[in-house]
Parts: sequence; C-alpha cells; structure tokens
Amino acid sequence: MFSIVIPLYNKAAFIRRCLDAVFQQTYRDFEVIVVDDGSTDDGVAVVLQQFQDKVRLVSQKNQGVSAARNSGIALATFPFIAFLDADDCWNARYLEKMAEVISKEGTENVTIIGCHYTRDSEKLAKDAFQFHYYKIENYFKIAIRNTLFTSSSSVVKTDFFKKNPGFNTNLKRGEDIDVWLRAVASGGSAYYIKNTLVYYSEEDTNQATATKPDVALTLVGTINTLYAPLMATVKDPEFSKFISKYVYFNLYPYYFDENWHTKAKESLKGNKHRYFLLDLLYGIPLKIGARMIASKKYNRYLRLYLKFILRKILK
Repeated sequence: MFSIVIPLYNKAAFIRRCLDAVFQQTYRDFEVIVVDDGSTDDGVAVVLQQFQDKVRLVSQKNQGVSAARNSGIALATFPFIAFLDADDCWNARYLEKMAEVISKEGTENVTIIGCHYTRDSEKLAKDAFQFHYYKIENYFKIAIRNTLFTSSSSVVKTDFFKKNPGFNTNLKRGEDIDVWLRAVASGGSAYYIKNTLVYYSEEDTNQATATKPDVALTLVGTINTLYAPLMATVKDPEFSKFISKYVYFNLYPYYFDENWHTKAKESLKGNKHRYFLLDLLYGIPLKIGARMIASKKYNRYLRLYLKFILRKILK
C-alpha cells in the first residue's frame, strides 16, 4: 500500500534509527526508497551495510530535498506515498493506523492523511492506545492555526503526483507546505490522526535553518503568484482568504528586513484579501520594524499580535 520515500543528505548519525523504525512497522505492505542527495558522510554506507536487501537506494548529485523527494516519487509503485525524513522516526504502528484510515474511508476518498508528532521521543504513543482520527472539515479556515501536515507525518495518494507537480525545487523554504496545501485543494478528503505516532527530531545541529533565503525562494514570498491559477479554480472561498492570511502571518521577518523589504512589499500587495488590523502591523516604519525583529523580545510580541488577530479576531 505504501511507498516510503526517504531523502538522505548527511544524516549518517540518524539513518539507522530511521530505517530500524520503518522495519519495525506492524504493517508490512510497503516498499522503501532512499534517495541519496549527494551525501558526503557515511550515510550511504550505513544503508548498504545494514539494509541493502530491504531498500531501494538511488543516488544523485546534490540538488536539494525537493529534488530528492521527487526522485523517490517517480519510483513509487504503491498507491500511497509516506514521506519520512532521515533523522525522524515512527511509532511501530504508524503505517498500520494510516492503512486503517484508508481502509475505513475508502482508497478513492483519501487524498492526504496527517498525524500528530512530538519533538520528545518519550511522548510517542505506547503500544496500547485508543485510536483517534477525524476527517478535516473546512481545512483552509483552520489551517492558519496549524497546517497539520509535516514532511515525516504525512501520507499522500500517489495519484496526486501523477496529476500535479511534485515538490517545487525552486523553493528553499515552505516547499513541503506547498504540497500539502495543493493536495487538499485538489479535492478528495483530508484526515488527521490525533495519536502521537511520529518523532520529529531536532538533534541535527547542522541543519541550515538559521539563515533566511531570498524571499523570492520562499513559499510566503511567491504564493500569490504561484497560486493565482489555483485560486481561480478552487471553489472553496476560504482558500484565497487563507492564502492572504498565510502571507500576513509569515512575511513580516522579510518585510522588516532591509535586504528583502522591496520584494516582500510586492508580495503583500498581491494579497486578494486585506485586513485592517494586520495592515496596522505592516504599517510600522521599516527602521523601527527592523529593530523589533532583531530583538527576541519584540519579535515575539509581533508574532503574538499576528496570532491573536488571526486566531481570535478573524477566526
């Protein structure tokens, strides 16, 4: 039922744990595709030594995680794709519960399934637990609170990728969220497992998350342009509202950065929906805003203001 796609780039310290968790799954109808994206450490050697007969390992020049995932998608032979990052891992019943949702709801009705995750491995669900999941209604009305899907806790119907583009290789931030949003918008139904069955690791201190990429290489900086055709066809009126709110919520670190202010300002102008209380924040003079985002304290206040307006006032 599942093609498990694991991009691998310099995760030698974690890939064994990741694959051990995969092969401890109680549900066994799956294939594993590991895509080495030009690793320079011993990660490939670990895979070959421990799992050579159990996985399909393909190697490519370093092109980024999106290209690696797309390579795995192209090789998938099962009706659903389960994404997993090489430093994360699953509870042993993760695939079993994903399969249970699909069995109960019908393959033809399921487009995407998400699952609750934890950053504390001790909080993974234990062997005995009561299973809870639900169909996500009005996704784009609630997604500004939590987009729900992540790169190690999501299963997507393979057919979606046959009819739609995969991960956008031009994006350096938000490339995964882009796929989840388009999957939900494409039709079919989305579901969410409330049990904590995924460990999202923050152990890799080498992850490049501190520096901001060019805003033109992020989803928030390009979403109004990228999604213009989609907004014209999606019937859900909440979809275009969500896009505008997503920009308001995530753009401010770029908007108040002198390096990216001009591009960010153009992105904000692309919003189809405008909200006075959110525009107030973006009306802060650039130099003052720049000092605020440079301060951990005041940056937090900006974030809290946006959360309050979006989640309490404009809910």
